Amino acid sequence: MLKEKLKKELENFKNEKRLRKLDILDENLLNLSSNDYMGLGNDSLLLKEFYTSYPYLPLSSSSSRLISGSYPLIMELEEKAQSIYKKPVLFFNSGFDCNCCIIETFCDENTLVISDRLNHASIHDGIIHSKATLLRYRHLDLKHLKLLLEKNRAKFDNIFVISETIYSMDGDCVHLKKLIDLKKQFNFYLIIDEAHSFGVHSYGMAYEENLIDHIDFLSIPLGKGGGSTGAYLICDQIYKDYIVNRGRKFIYTTALPPINIAWNLFLLEKMETFKSRRDHLLELQNLAHSLIKRYNMTTLSTTHIISIIIGENDRLDKITHYLKSKGYFVYGVKEPTVPKGTSRIRIGLSPALSKDNIINFFQELNYALNTFF
Repeated sequence: MLKEKLKKELENFKNEKRLRKLDILDENLLNLSSNDYMGLGNDSLLLKEFYTSYPYLPLSSSSSRLISGSYPLIMELEEKAQSIYKKPVLFFNSGFDCNCCIIETFCDENTLVISDRLNHASIHDGIIHSKATLLRYRHLDLKHLKLLLEKNRAKFDNIFVISETIYSMDGDCVHLKKLIDLKKQFNFYLIIDEAHSFGVHSYGMAYEENLIDHIDFLSIPLGKGGGSTGAYLICDQIYKDYIVNRGRKFIYTTALPPINIAWNLFLLEKMETFKSRRDHLLELQNLAHSLIKRYNMTTLSTTHIISIIIGENDRLDKITHYLKSKGYFVYGVKEPTVPKGTSRIRIGLSPALSKDNIINFFQELNYALNTFF
């Protein structure tokens, strides 16, 4: 019975043009959907320097952090990050685990979580596991958030508000200072996810705006602009100590291998030297947005992440296949990642691209948008 049910569901996905498959990326295509926003992950010169500095590192930690997985390199990484953020740091194996662990460790049945409607799946899963009461505010609508706080602040022992800085689907941003003004007024606990701003904004938007002291839990996943894997959690010492004792996703998992930790340390120590990359990325971003305006395309983006909403899945497939034939890989995002009828092309800019790459791509995209009705 189970297999029949699954077969029927997969057939429906196929008929609706939203069946997902695993494919190897054709290296001959120009990848415009990478999350490596700083071009760090596959930079040959950086890799050569890294392997010269850190030869023959173990490929497994073979232990959780609480047994023998807190080896010298990972402790050095946390200490280096702490020297930058001026608050204790705890390293997680992934941003997904970090976000989930924060919420399920500190929230319970007596907690209200108010979450931006478009927050990442890791945040939503953490809320479910915590059994906290969930309310969602309209995306980036801090007036709506304030209304929910006014109506509910006396009903719960604790209130947590959760937001990302830059959102991955539309490339739009929270007004972090205004959000923290609300925190000062209503005295809630604040969780911020910097997955798509770290690197692009150096050590992150909260760091750039000198707001770290006002954020209770700052999650910094490294799989995007960080060019790596894992995540930093910046928080007070008491929260770090509590996670080490009660955080299931931290306690019951094998630590990342030394080679991954060394790469994170290597990049963290070099982050301030990447200014030219950030400057070039900003130039590409401004160019892309000017072309979007020229071609009368519609996007909510104000950043290096650009979504062009296509609409129906069949049209999206035709456009992405056409772009592939012209040498461009762009990922078509469909439901359930985005609402039905809002399928889109998601572009992730990178300093590894050139201005000509951007100009030529948007010419082809404009042609496709006006051809495939």
